[in-house]
Amino acid sequence: MTTTLNPNDPLYHLPTAQIVHLRTLFYTQLSLGKIKPLVLPSAFFGTLFLPLLYLSIPHKSRPWLYSLRWVVAFLIVYIDYTLLLTTSGSNVAIGYAVGLIACHGTVWGLTLVLFTRPQWDAARVVRDGETGGYTWEFYPEEGSWWKRVGWAGDLLLNFRGAGWNYAVSTIPSPPFPTAGGGQGQTVEMGRMEKVTRQGYWVCETGREFVRDRLWQVGWSWVVIDVWTTFGRADPYIVLGPEYVHSSHWKINSLPPALEGVPMGVVSLGRSILGITGVAAGLFYFHSIYQLVNYCVLGKGGLDLLGVQGELWQYPSLFGGFHMVKEKGLAGFWGAWWHQSFRRGFAAAGEWVFDVVATGETVPALRVRDTNGEVNGKGYDNDKERRAKKPTRAKTVVTVLIAFFLSGLMHACGGLTSMSPTTKFGTPIMFFATQGVGVLVQGFVCQYFRGFIERNFSTRWRRVGNLVVVAVWLQWTGWGLVDDMSRAGIWLFEPVPFSPVRWLVKILGYGDMLGGNNGNVWRLDEEYGLRWWWGPEGRWWESGIRL
Repeated sequence: MTTTLNPNDPLYHLPTAQIVHLRTLFYTQLSLGKIKPLVLPSAFFGTLFLPLLYLSIPHKSRPWLYSLRWVVAFLIVYIDYTLLLTTSGSNVAIGYAVGLIACHGTVWGLTLVLFTRPQWDAARVVRDGETGGYTWEFYPEEGSWWKRVGWAGDLLLNFRGAGWNYAVSTIPSPPFPTAGGGQGQTVEMGRMEKVTRQGYWVCETGREFVRDRLWQVGWSWVVIDVWTTFGRADPYIVLGPEYVHSSHWKINSLPPALEGVPMGVVSLGRSILGITGVAAGLFYFHSIYQLVNYCVLGKGGLDLLGVQGELWQYPSLFGGFHMVKEKGLAGFWGAWWHQSFRRGFAAAGEWVFDVVATGETVPALRVRDTNGEVNGKGYDNDKERRAKKPTRAKTVVTVLIAFFLSGLMHACGGLTSMSPTTKFGTPIMFFATQGVGVLVQGFVCQYFRGFIERNFSTRWRRVGNLVVVAVWLQWTGWGLVDDMSRAGIWLFEPVPFSPVRWLVKILGYGDMLGGNNGNVWRLDEEYGLRWWWGPEGRWWESGIRL
């Protein structure tokens, strides 16, 4: 069916109409048995419960059990691939999230089961029951079942590794333990930085933490509210770049505010809207998550999380923007932008390179302390320390694979959305070009370092980095923003109440918002939780539907 919008109707009606259209597609496919909703806990069998079960069983002294990692890895891939092909949601965000969960869940599960050896390598910070001091806890092989489950669960749910010896290098961490030092090594908390050189930081008091996170929730709420109120006036934001040729909607023009504006300016505005919307959403949800963890479950509330509920476990989401000025694209992606998925993506690249280079599928031990010790053996001098750093070839492979996986994850988000117009390749292309850009800029700057330093001041070098980042993102950003628009991700309602819409109505301009897009209360029944019964008696598919 093709629906033609009345030329006299404002384009503000389009968002509501498209939401209804996507939900109709979902419920039609659901009634035909061609698709399933996202249901807890069954949706997380492959991404969480299977790796958790395997890691909770000691296998360091059981070679036969460790060899079963290949079977576990296969099952993780199979279960998550099935989730990818069969599941979506009537809520546009849930539909998109299914793909992210399936893809990143696979990468993260393989990281902990296949690409690394947590039962040999990984250690977390705990409190000593007798002294109350901080100590490092490697895998509690002799501990109870629940102790091992708790250790493995903490490992699985801590993507950036705060409080672990595999923490990404950008966030504040205490010095790591020596590999051969065994259980119970003292944690030198006094040597932990409060702010890293990349600009990530932790709060020192609960009051500071609550004030900062509430501020982040507040400003991101306002940005999201303004964005969703007025940004959806552009049909590109609602339908993607093919809105003029849409097989369902017939759109003949841009909104009046954009008519006559050069398309280059329109394109730049759309790119800015895209990155602003993504960043605001990340700040909003991450801040709420940290507030709940600390103020309700952690030390600021019920104190149910132990060390995981302490303030230093909650570093900032983004780094300092100075890294973009100093490092260009490498600073943008490797320091300033959130590092939530870095550990898994990098581990995959390192493992692939090691397999190709050495033929060895068992990952090398990677435990290091801040003095450069590896496997309990220290470096004799700086020359030896530098020799142990990754080779240039390994760095190139790791960077390219990491960006490819990031693109694949976002492409899977488009695949599981209900929109039939998403293009699987464009997010992959976007992230692949970011990896290429990081490597090329780094190579050029290194090769011409002497010339650049002699002829350009620090100020102009920083300006140059900012220009490179802005031009590169604008030139390539369509690959991601286009597909997120096609998927309908900008139709998601992150905030429950819209002060901006309320103000617009008070001022007498409510009619311009059109349809449900003008409602002050933004959430409807599709944003709630409900019970789902597995069809045809499949009880294991029953659970809480998102």
